[in-house]
Formats: sequence, C-alpha cells, structure tokens
Amino acid sequence: MLEYSFTGGRPDPASFPIEGLVEAAAEVLPKMGQELTLYPGDLGYLPLREVASQRFQHREGRPLPVDQLGITSGSMQSIDLVASAFISPGDIVLTEELTYSGTLGCLRHHQAEIVGIPLDELDGMDMDALEETLEDLHAKDIKPRFLYTTATHQNPTGAIMTEERRNRLLELAQAYDLLIIEDDCYGDIDFEPGIVPPALYSLDDTDRVIFIASFSKILGPGVRLGYFCAPEPYLSAIRDHRWDAGTSALSSCLVAEFFKHNLWTHVAKTTAIVKAKRDAMLETLACHLGEVATWTQPRGGLFIWVHLPEQVDMHQLQQLATEQGIGYSEGRAFHVHSEVISCIRLSYGYSSLESIRKGTELLCECIHKSL
Repeated sequence: MLEYSFTGGRPDPASFPIEGLVEAAAEVLPKMGQELTLYPGDLGYLPLREVASQRFQHREGRPLPVDQLGITSGSMQSIDLVASAFISPGDIVLTEELTYSGTLGCLRHHQAEIVGIPLDELDGMDMDALEETLEDLHAKDIKPRFLYTTATHQNPTGAIMTEERRNRLLELAQAYDLLIIEDDCYGDIDFEPGIVPPALYSLDDTDRVIFIASFSKILGPGVRLGYFCAPEPYLSAIRDHRWDAGTSALSSCLVAEFFKHNLWTHVAKTTAIVKAKRDAMLETLACHLGEVATWTQPRGGLFIWVHLPEQVDMHQLQQLATEQGIGYSEGRAFHVHSEVISCIRLSYGYSSLESIRKGTELLCECIHKSL
C-alpha cells in the first residue's frame, strides 16, 4: 500500500459527513417505506435530481430541467452512456489533447478515433486549432460524433476555459452541427471567487450541450453518484442505451436528504480543506524543485500538472518513487495517443497535510536522482 498517495480524484477522507448521513438516513428511510423494493427507473430518484437541479441554479442562476436529468453510478457511467448512445466503431470524437484517462479508456473501448485539440494550461482548449480541425474534417466529409471537454478545472491541467473561448466553441458547434459533452465534475471546487465563467450548458441556446456532473468530488467516489442533463433528442437516445434499471435509490435518498440541507456548507468546508492541501504541495514543490521544473497553479479542482526536464528518466523516476511508497499519475495516461511525455499529475485532495509535505519532498528527491 502506498504511504503517499497522489493519485486519483478523491476528496479529503476526514471531510466525509458520516454523522450527517446517519442523521439523513434516520430521517428519510422511514419515509421511504417499501419504495426500496422497486426499481428506481432510468432517470433515478427524483429528490436527488432536484438537488442536482438546485445545485446548478445556485451557481448558474437557473435550474437544470429535472425531467431531462438522469442519476448515474458516478459521472463515469454518464460518459459511458453517452458513448454507447452516439459512438460506432471508427467514429471521430474530439477532446483536449490532454484529458481524463478514464474518458480516454471509455472512448477507446467504444472504438472511437480520438482527435486531440491542443490546449494551454490557463485558458483551455485552443479554438483556432479546433476550427482548423473541424474545417479539415468537413473538407473530408467527416462529421465528429461529439466534442468532450472539461471546461472548468480541466483534468489534468487545471485550465479554466475563458468565456470568450466558450462562446467561440458554441459558435463553432453551431456552424459544424457539433454535439458538446461538458464534464463539470470539478465545477464546485473553486479556490478563487469569481473566476469561473458560466457553464457551456448555460451559454448554449441551441440545445447541443449535454451536461455531466458528479457528487464524488465533493463527497466521495465510494458513494457512486453522478448525473447528466440532456435535451431531446439526445435524452431519448441515452435512455434507449441504458439497461441497469436505474441507480441505487438507497444511496440516492441518503445523499439527497443530506444535501437538501447541507450542500453549500459542506462544499465550503471541503474546499477550504483541499485548498490548504494545494497550498502545502505548491510550497513544497517551490522549495525543493523550483530550479528544475515548472507546474500549474490550480485555481480549483484536485490536481497539479508538473512539467519535468526532458532529461528525466521517467522509468527510473517511477521505480524510485515506488520504493519510497509514493504514487502519482504519469503524463502519458492523459495523452490522447498515450505518448510518453515528461509530465506527471499530482493529486492533493486525499492525503493528509503531513503526508503531502513529506511525500512531495521525497518525490522531489526522486526527480533530482532521475536527472
């Protein structure tokens, strides 16, 4: 078992609201009665859909339409449902050149041809590059099935797509009749107020954005709850490809009852904890690695993207880190073509402050030894 775990998008374990969920269970389970003997249905437990809708309204000024919103087993199931509904083997799917490894695995499983669009690590996807790609595909009479993006607190880079780029993306989507999948699973983990533009879903007036989000990053992945919101005809297509009879009503009712009263106090608490961990990791990197490497300064989310010198032996680094009990994510896992790149992703949400400081210092020593 790793002593210093800097992998995965996991929140702080001490922030998991055990007592609050126990109280929620005592309140809601007697009311559920025999409802738990029924299948929850493909859209899922209504009160949790209402929480998801109100969560969006709090941030964006308008609710998600509850009748277009479906609860899933984590946001990863939402992505898989979208892929099942819209991808046939060989279809083109666009995404950032660096993106979530789980999404890449899902797209590959569905035999999509993934085309990566360059991005910068502050402002997100390069819209000039996207337009060139769309023009080239159009000239070849090829229409992408959809574009997948994490516009806010992008994984792995932490980029936040500017409002100007978001609007241009929507203009290009309309011009080329392109469906957009917006993965907002890190959307509420903001360290700096007022920097995140409106969601693509909010800016869109052409019903071509499917919005995906998660409760995992603010509660815990073990709860396995996410959701999607899709306008027609996309909603019907997704429902036609769902075979599981719905997501657990038991976990849904507990989380809905807890978040109905505690969502934003819980988000504020967890974000403050994670921000302190981010700060500790950044400070340790600056102290021990500042002369040889560069890294992002995330304004939210759970990850730091580290650029190492080209001469670093990535295989040796992995061996040294493993010997020290350090886990991190290799950059190639996030590249659309799995190219070996001199980058690593560090997650700071899960480990304790003490482990972050000690483990990051040890990792810096491993990097120096790998030069």
